[in-house]
Amino acid sequence: MDSIRIKNLHCLADTGAIPLKPINILVGANSSGKSSFLRVFPLLKQGLNTNKRGPILWLSEDVDFGDFKTAVKRGEKNIELQFDIPPFNVTINIVDSNTSDYINDVTVVLDDQTIRLVINNKGEVDNIIINEEIFCKNIVCTSESRTNILPSFYIKESLDVANDYRLTRIRHSMLLDDDAINFIDGIVSHKLSPNTISNIREKIGFVVKNKAQMLQQIKRITKPVTWHAIVDTWSVSDKDFISLNNRLLLSVALPIIDEINNRLTRYFRGVSYVGPIRATAERYYRRQNLALSSIDSRGINLPMFINDLNEMEKRDLKDWMIKYFDFYLLTDYSGGHIAISLVNSITGEKTNLADSGFGFSQIMPIIVILWTLTSKRTFRRRTGHRFNDICYYVIEQPELHLHPAFQAKLADVFISVVKLAKENDLELKLILETHSESIINRIGRRISEQKFSKEDVTVALFENVLNKDQKNVTLAEFDDDGLLDNWPIGFFNAD
Repeated sequence: MDSIRIKNLHCLADTGAIPLKPINILVGANSSGKSSFLRVFPLLKQGLNTNKRGPILWLSEDVDFGDFKTAVKRGEKNIELQFDIPPFNVTINIVDSNTSDYINDVTVVLDDQTIRLVINNKGEVDNIIINEEIFCKNIVCTSESRTNILPSFYIKESLDVANDYRLTRIRHSMLLDDDAINFIDGIVSHKLSPNTISNIREKIGFVVKNKAQMLQQIKRITKPVTWHAIVDTWSVSDKDFISLNNRLLLSVALPIIDEINNRLTRYFRGVSYVGPIRATAERYYRRQNLALSSIDSRGINLPMFINDLNEMEKRDLKDWMIKYFDFYLLTDYSGGHIAISLVNSITGEKTNLADSGFGFSQIMPIIVILWTLTSKRTFRRRTGHRFNDICYYVIEQPELHLHPAFQAKLADVFISVVKLAKENDLELKLILETHSESIINRIGRRISEQKFSKEDVTVALFENVLNKDQKNVTLAEFDDDGLLDNWPIGFFNAD
């Protein structure tokens, strides 16, 4: 996923397309929409594999948007989410009905080709619109999905019983291919056999292309001569080509959206989230016989997660923390209780985490999750995913209760983790909502030292008022000297 755009969510009228790079820094004044944008990632994740009435589970343990009425921007009637997942750009429009909110519009764009589904509040597809041509395919209906972001699509197949039908999942493009086949037959004036017409359709293929590429594919079919003589004169503006192109795209429209649905689901399943209010350290924890696959958003189960690691994983975590922080975590088990301590790797001094300062307990969930995401062995064992999956690590206020020098060190860790993830074939994207000047300056310094690429950073400045482009977000960029262009003077000043 290369970018995301949000409209009409809380105070956000329109963020514009915000590029998603390995490190994404969200800055701005309080109540400017940073958290609303960032929390969309755990919001979409928490609705997966959940029995819900609408497309989004607005309230859960991780994030709470209330419901659609409290989430939508005041005075607006829809929330729009747009995702750039090459080669497609997909826009989802969510509205409210008397009973529940629902997705009423899904639009997919590929270059100069557009697929649009218009869905009513009964979960039925009223129209499939291909490049502004309307196809009334009321045989298609939807069902809210418990496992995916978008609804699942089905086709109504009539049964012998009067007015009865069964629903069949859209899995093959041939289900909506009749329009294309009939149009090909009409182009050749019904002079070719049904088998020949089917062969022409098969040779055109079912891969989505832009209009120029689609025309080239059509013209490559030189036999039968009757067909080739007609299409060889076509241009992309020819009326017959436009009609056939639209019907070819119609035949693959639903499988395309199904594939996009699977990709979006995979992306958001890979979200790890750490909220701004994290658990304080306790002197002892009750041991629980739970196999933990992840650390929760507040870090409450951090001691149990660490204690549940096998010996090899504990050594890996220890070596990783010593490399970047000169300390490591140690768990002791006694009498049904777990104690978690911080060990200075230089002096060997051991201190219970509850006595180590509030900042340490606040940063520990972040540190351990970073290690988990970059440890091949632990990642596979804990998540069951392939290690080359895309992961989004979403953190609110990573600098919480940290000295500026430690904040700068944390920025160095973010950079190192991104590099390590690339080495391990993990596409890791860090999304950080922060007020830390130290984190931003340290990243700029590493860019000036050529230790990090400016192309791997997005800096998004959220504003309470719309900018000249009528957006809530202005993008700033680091130059080769590590300085921010398009950055307001005195942004971090008190006055």
